[in-house]
Amino acid sequence: MGKLSSTFALASIILSLFFPLFLFSQPTDIMYPETKQVLSIVNEASQVVAQKGEAAFAEFRKKGSKWLHNDTYVFVIDTQGNVILNPARPELEGKNQLNLKDAVGKPFIKWFIKEVTDYPGKAQGWSHYVWFKPGQEIASWKTSFIKYVKAPSGKGYIVGSGLYEMRPEKAFVVDIVDEAAYLVSKEGRDAFAILRDKRGEFNYLTTYVFVVDSKGIDLVNPAFPQHEGKNVLALKDSKGRFFIKDMIAMLAVRDSGWITYSWPKPRTTQPSDKETYVKKVKNGNDVFYIGSGIYLE
Repeated sequence: MGKLSSTFALASIILSLFFPLFLFSQPTDIMYPETKQVLSIVNEASQVVAQKGEAAFAEFRKKGSKWLHNDTYVFVIDTQGNVILNPARPELEGKNQLNLKDAVGKPFIKWFIKEVTDYPGKAQGWSHYVWFKPGQEIASWKTSFIKYVKAPSGKGYIVGSGLYEMRPEKAFVVDIVDEAAYLVSKEGRDAFAILRDKRGEFNYLTTYVFVVDSKGIDLVNPAFPQHEGKNVLALKDSKGRFFIKDMIAMLAVRDSGWITYSWPKPRTTQPSDKETYVKKVKNGNDVFYIGSGIYLE
Protein backbone atom coordinates (compact mmCIF):
# COMPACT_ATOMS: atom_id res chain seq x y z
CA MET A 1 0.00 0.00 0.00
CA GLY A 2 2.94 2.34 0.74
CA LYS A 3 4.05 1.83 -2.83
CA LEU A 4 0.55 2.69 -4.11
CA SER A 5 0.37 5.84 -1.98
CA SER A 6 3.77 6.92 -3.32
CA THR A 7 2.49 6.37 -6.85
CA PHE A 8 -0.52 8.61 -6.22
CA ALA A 9 1.69 11.27 -4.67
CA LEU A 10 4.09 11.19 -7.63
CA ALA A 11 1.18 11.34 -10.07
CA SER A 12 -0.21 14.39 -8.30
CA ILE A 13 3.15 16.16 -8.49
CA ILE A 14 3.49 15.40 -12.21
CA LEU A 15 -0.05 16.57 -12.93
CA SER A 16 0.48 19.76 -10.96
CA LEU A 17 3.52 20.54 -13.10
CA PHE A 18 1.51 20.17 -16.31
CA PHE A 19 -1.68 21.86 -15.01
CA PRO A 20 -0.42 24.39 -12.45
CA LEU A 21 -3.16 26.96 -13.06
CA PHE A 22 -6.15 24.75 -12.25
CA LEU A 23 -7.62 25.52 -8.86
CA PHE A 24 -10.48 23.80 -7.08
CA SER A 25 -13.07 26.15 -5.63
CA GLN A 26 -13.28 27.20 -2.01
CA PRO A 27 -15.80 25.36 0.21
CA THR A 28 -19.40 26.43 -0.33
CA ASP A 29 -21.78 27.15 2.54
CA ILE A 30 -23.93 24.17 3.51
CA MET A 31 -27.67 24.79 3.75
CA TYR A 32 -29.25 21.67 5.25
CA PRO A 33 -28.73 19.93 8.62
CA GLU A 34 -28.54 16.46 7.08
CA THR A 35 -25.62 17.57 4.90
CA LYS A 36 -23.85 19.04 7.94
CA GLN A 37 -24.45 15.75 9.75
CA VAL A 38 -22.79 13.72 6.99
CA LEU A 39 -19.83 16.11 6.83
CA SER A 40 -19.41 16.02 10.61
CA ILE A 41 -19.50 12.22 10.85
CA VAL A 42 -16.96 11.72 8.06
CA ASN A 43 -14.61 14.41 9.34
CA GLU A 44 -14.75 13.00 12.88
CA ALA A 45 -14.36 9.40 11.70
CA SER A 46 -11.37 10.41 9.57
CA GLN A 47 -9.72 12.03 12.60
CA VAL A 48 -10.26 8.84 14.62
CA VAL A 49 -8.67 6.72 11.86
CA ALA A 50 -5.76 9.16 11.61
CA GLN A 51 -5.18 8.86 15.37
CA LYS A 52 -6.07 5.23 16.16
CA GLY A 53 -5.71 3.57 12.79
CA GLU A 54 -7.35 0.21 12.25
CA ALA A 55 -8.44 0.04 15.92
CA ALA A 56 -11.08 2.68 15.04
CA PHE A 57 -13.05 0.23 12.92
CA ALA A 58 -14.42 -1.59 15.98
CA GLU A 59 -15.86 1.72 17.21
CA PHE A 60 -17.65 2.26 13.91
CA ARG A 61 -19.44 -1.10 14.35
CA LYS A 62 -21.13 -0.18 17.65
CA LYS A 63 -24.90 -0.07 17.11
CA GLY A 64 -26.62 2.97 18.56
CA SER A 65 -23.43 5.03 18.46
CA LYS A 66 -23.08 8.21 16.47
CA TRP A 67 -21.31 6.10 13.85
CA LEU A 68 -24.11 3.53 13.42
CA HIS A 69 -27.78 4.37 13.93
CA ASN A 70 -30.95 4.39 11.81
CA ASP A 71 -29.83 4.83 8.18
CA THR A 72 -26.45 6.27 9.17
CA TYR A 73 -23.24 4.25 9.11
CA VAL A 74 -19.56 4.75 8.35
CA PHE A 75 -17.95 2.69 5.60
CA VAL A 76 -14.25 2.23 4.84
CA ILE A 77 -12.52 1.00 1.66
CA ASP A 78 -8.97 1.21 0.40
CA THR A 79 -7.73 2.71 -2.85
CA GLN A 80 -7.72 -0.69 -4.53
CA GLY A 81 -11.44 -1.21 -3.96
CA ASN A 82 -11.26 -3.59 -1.01
CA VAL A 83 -14.16 -3.09 1.40
CA ILE A 84 -12.72 -2.93 4.91
CA LEU A 85 -15.87 -1.92 6.78
CA ASN A 86 -19.58 -1.79 5.91
CA PRO A 87 -21.79 -2.52 8.96
CA ALA A 88 -24.97 -2.25 6.87
CA ARG A 89 -23.77 -4.80 4.29
CA PRO A 90 -21.18 -7.00 6.04
CA GLU A 91 -21.29 -9.48 3.14
CA LEU A 92 -19.27 -6.94 1.12
CA GLU A 93 -16.41 -6.85 3.63
CA GLY A 94 -13.09 -8.54 3.04
CA LYS A 95 -13.61 -8.60 -0.71
CA ASN A 96 -12.50 -6.46 -3.62
CA GLN A 97 -15.58 -4.61 -4.83
CA LEU A 98 -13.93 -2.41 -7.45
CA ASN A 99 -16.47 -3.48 -10.08
CA LEU A 100 -19.50 -3.30 -7.78
CA LYS A 101 -22.35 -1.33 -9.35
CA ASP A 102 -25.32 0.37 -7.79
CA ALA A 103 -28.96 -0.46 -8.53
CA VAL A 104 -28.87 1.35 -11.90
CA GLY A 105 -25.44 0.19 -13.05
CA LYS A 106 -23.24 3.00 -11.78
CA PRO A 107 -19.74 1.82 -10.66
CA PHE A 108 -19.75 3.82 -7.45
CA ILE A 109 -16.76 2.15 -5.75
CA LYS A 110 -14.58 3.27 -8.66
CA TRP A 111 -16.02 6.76 -8.20
CA PHE A 112 -15.07 6.82 -4.53
CA ILE A 113 -11.48 6.09 -5.49
CA LYS A 114 -11.43 8.62 -8.33
CA GLU A 115 -12.94 11.27 -6.06
CA VAL A 116 -9.92 11.24 -3.75
CA THR A 117 -7.08 10.25 -6.10
CA ASP A 118 -7.74 11.61 -9.61
CA TYR A 119 -7.72 15.34 -8.91
CA PRO A 120 -4.48 17.00 -7.74
CA GLY A 121 -4.75 18.46 -4.26
CA LYS A 122 -8.25 17.04 -3.73
CA ALA A 123 -8.68 14.28 -1.14
CA GLN A 124 -12.41 14.49 -0.43
CA GLY A 125 -15.69 14.97 -2.24
CA TRP A 126 -19.30 13.97 -2.87
CA SER A 127 -20.70 10.95 -4.69
CA HIS A 128 -24.30 10.27 -5.75
CA TYR A 129 -25.64 6.81 -6.52
CA VAL A 130 -28.59 4.46 -5.97
CA TRP A 131 -28.19 2.15 -2.99
CA PHE A 132 -30.10 0.20 -0.37
CA LYS A 133 -31.14 1.49 3.04
CA PRO A 134 -30.06 -0.81 5.87
CA GLY A 135 -32.49 -3.71 6.13
CA GLN A 136 -34.30 -2.84 2.90
CA GLU A 137 -34.14 -4.23 -0.61
CA ILE A 138 -35.65 -1.17 -2.30
CA ALA A 139 -32.94 1.18 -3.57
CA SER A 140 -32.96 4.96 -3.09
CA TRP A 141 -30.73 7.80 -4.19
CA LYS A 142 -27.87 8.20 -1.75
CA THR A 143 -25.35 11.00 -1.40
CA SER A 144 -22.09 10.20 0.39
CA PHE A 145 -19.17 12.33 1.48
CA ILE A 146 -15.83 10.54 1.29
CA LYS A 147 -12.37 11.42 2.50
CA TYR A 148 -8.89 9.93 2.09
CA VAL A 149 -7.00 9.50 5.34
CA LYS A 150 -3.75 7.83 6.38
CA ALA A 151 -3.60 5.64 9.48
CA PRO A 152 -0.52 5.64 11.74
CA SER A 153 0.43 2.35 10.06
CA GLY A 154 0.96 4.31 6.84
CA LYS A 155 -1.94 2.58 5.10
CA GLY A 156 -4.38 4.83 3.30
CA TYR A 157 -8.15 4.49 3.67
CA ILE A 158 -11.23 6.08 2.14
CA VAL A 159 -13.72 6.90 4.90
CA GLY A 160 -17.28 7.74 4.00
CA SER A 161 -20.88 8.10 5.10
CA GLY A 162 -24.07 9.26 3.46
CA LEU A 163 -27.82 9.68 3.66
CA TYR A 164 -30.69 8.89 1.34
CA GLU A 165 -32.79 11.32 -0.72
CA MET A 166 -30.71 14.29 0.37
CA ARG A 167 -31.69 17.74 -0.80
CA PRO A 168 -29.39 19.35 -3.38
CA GLU A 169 -26.70 21.69 -2.14
CA LYS A 170 -24.57 24.26 -3.92
CA ALA A 171 -21.56 22.36 -2.59
CA PHE A 172 -22.54 19.32 -4.70
CA VAL A 173 -22.66 21.47 -7.82
CA VAL A 174 -19.32 23.15 -7.17
CA ASP A 175 -17.73 19.73 -6.60
CA ILE A 176 -19.03 18.28 -9.86
CA VAL A 177 -18.20 21.37 -11.96
CA ASP A 178 -14.67 21.56 -10.56
CA GLU A 179 -14.06 17.94 -11.49
CA ALA A 180 -15.56 18.32 -14.96
CA ALA A 181 -13.54 21.49 -15.53
CA TYR A 182 -10.34 19.73 -14.51
CA LEU A 183 -11.04 16.86 -16.92
CA VAL A 184 -11.69 19.25 -19.80
CA SER A 185 -8.62 21.34 -18.99
CA LYS A 186 -6.56 18.15 -19.10
CA GLU A 187 -8.20 16.16 -21.92
CA GLY A 188 -10.07 18.78 -23.95
CA ARG A 189 -12.84 17.45 -26.15
CA ASP A 190 -11.86 13.86 -25.32
CA ALA A 191 -13.52 14.42 -21.92
CA PHE A 192 -16.94 15.11 -23.44
CA ALA A 193 -17.94 11.44 -23.70
CA ILE A 194 -17.38 11.06 -19.95
CA LEU A 195 -19.57 14.09 -19.22
CA ARG A 196 -22.36 12.72 -21.43
CA ASP A 197 -22.36 9.23 -19.90
CA LYS A 198 -25.81 8.72 -18.35
CA ARG A 199 -24.33 6.15 -15.97
CA GLY A 200 -21.36 8.32 -15.11
CA GLU A 201 -20.69 10.40 -12.03
CA PHE A 202 -21.63 13.65 -13.79
CA ASN A 203 -25.29 12.72 -14.29
CA TYR A 204 -27.77 12.00 -11.49
CA LEU A 205 -31.38 12.96 -10.76
CA THR A 206 -31.81 16.45 -12.32
CA THR A 207 -28.08 17.22 -12.24
CA TYR A 208 -25.94 17.22 -15.39
CA VAL A 209 -22.91 19.08 -16.73
CA PHE A 210 -23.01 21.22 -19.87
CA VAL A 211 -20.18 22.72 -21.93
CA VAL A 212 -20.33 25.77 -24.21
CA ASP A 213 -17.40 27.16 -26.18
CA SER A 214 -16.32 30.79 -26.53
CA LYS A 215 -18.38 31.20 -29.71
CA GLY A 216 -21.56 30.07 -27.98
CA ILE A 217 -21.66 26.56 -29.47
CA ASP A 218 -23.31 24.03 -27.16
CA LEU A 219 -20.85 21.13 -27.05
CA VAL A 220 -22.17 18.93 -24.23
CA ASN A 221 -25.76 18.83 -23.01
CA PRO A 222 -26.87 15.33 -21.97
CA ALA A 223 -30.25 16.51 -20.65
CA PHE A 224 -31.13 18.53 -23.78
CA PRO A 225 -29.09 16.97 -26.60
CA GLN A 226 -31.13 18.80 -29.25
CA HIS A 227 -29.01 21.88 -28.52
CA GLU A 228 -25.65 20.18 -29.03
CA GLY A 229 -23.70 21.46 -32.02
CA LYS A 230 -25.79 24.62 -32.24
CA ASN A 231 -25.02 28.23 -31.41
CA VAL A 232 -27.09 29.01 -28.29
CA LEU A 233 -26.22 32.68 -27.79
CA ALA A 234 -29.74 33.64 -28.84
CA LEU A 235 -31.31 31.08 -26.50
CA LYS A 236 -33.67 32.72 -24.00
CA ASP A 237 -35.14 31.35 -20.81
CA SER A 238 -38.89 31.50 -20.06
CA LYS A 239 -38.49 35.07 -18.76
CA GLY A 240 -36.73 36.30 -21.89
CA ARG A 241 -33.22 36.33 -20.48
CA PHE A 242 -30.28 35.57 -22.79
CA PHE A 243 -28.69 33.45 -20.09
CA ILE A 244 -25.89 31.97 -22.21
CA LYS A 245 -24.75 35.47 -23.20
CA ASP A 246 -24.93 36.46 -19.54
CA MET A 247 -22.78 33.49 -18.52
CA ILE A 248 -20.12 34.32 -21.08
CA ALA A 249 -20.18 38.02 -20.12
CA MET A 250 -19.74 37.14 -16.45
CA LEU A 251 -16.81 34.82 -17.21
CA ALA A 252 -15.11 37.50 -19.31
CA VAL A 253 -14.06 39.19 -16.07
CA ARG A 254 -13.77 36.22 -13.69
CA ASP A 255 -13.05 32.49 -13.82
CA SER A 256 -16.25 31.25 -12.14
CA GLY A 257 -19.57 32.38 -10.74
CA TRP A 258 -23.28 31.78 -10.21
CA ILE A 259 -26.18 32.72 -12.43
CA THR A 260 -29.94 32.23 -11.96
CA TYR A 261 -32.40 31.66 -14.79
CA SER A 262 -35.56 29.72 -15.60
CA TRP A 263 -35.10 26.38 -17.36
CA PRO A 264 -36.94 23.02 -17.48
CA LYS A 265 -35.78 20.09 -15.42
CA PRO A 266 -34.57 17.09 -17.46
CA ARG A 267 -37.44 15.10 -18.99
CA THR A 268 -39.88 17.98 -18.42
CA THR A 269 -41.02 21.05 -20.37
CA GLN A 270 -42.20 23.27 -17.51
CA PRO A 271 -39.56 25.91 -16.63
CA SER A 272 -38.20 26.07 -13.08
CA ASP A 273 -35.83 28.57 -11.48
CA LYS A 274 -32.31 27.19 -11.63
CA GLU A 275 -29.11 28.39 -9.96
CA THR A 276 -26.08 27.40 -11.99
CA TYR A 277 -22.38 27.46 -11.24
CA VAL A 278 -20.15 28.00 -14.29
CA LYS A 279 -16.40 27.88 -14.68
CA LYS A 280 -14.06 28.95 -17.48
CA VAL A 281 -11.21 26.62 -18.45
CA LYS A 282 -8.65 26.43 -21.23
CA ASN A 283 -7.26 23.51 -23.18
CA GLY A 284 -4.64 24.60 -25.69
CA ASN A 285 -6.17 27.47 -27.63
CA ASP A 286 -9.73 26.47 -26.74
CA VAL A 287 -11.81 28.20 -24.07
CA PHE A 288 -14.72 26.30 -22.55
CA TYR A 289 -17.51 27.32 -20.18
CA ILE A 290 -18.56 24.41 -17.97
CA GLY A 291 -21.59 24.45 -15.71
CA SER A 292 -24.14 22.60 -13.64
CA GLY A 293 -26.91 23.75 -11.34
CA ILE A 294 -29.65 23.03 -8.85
CA TYR A 295 -33.34 23.72 -9.31
CA LEU A 296 -34.74 25.97 -6.61
CA GLU A 297 -38.21 24.43 -6.33
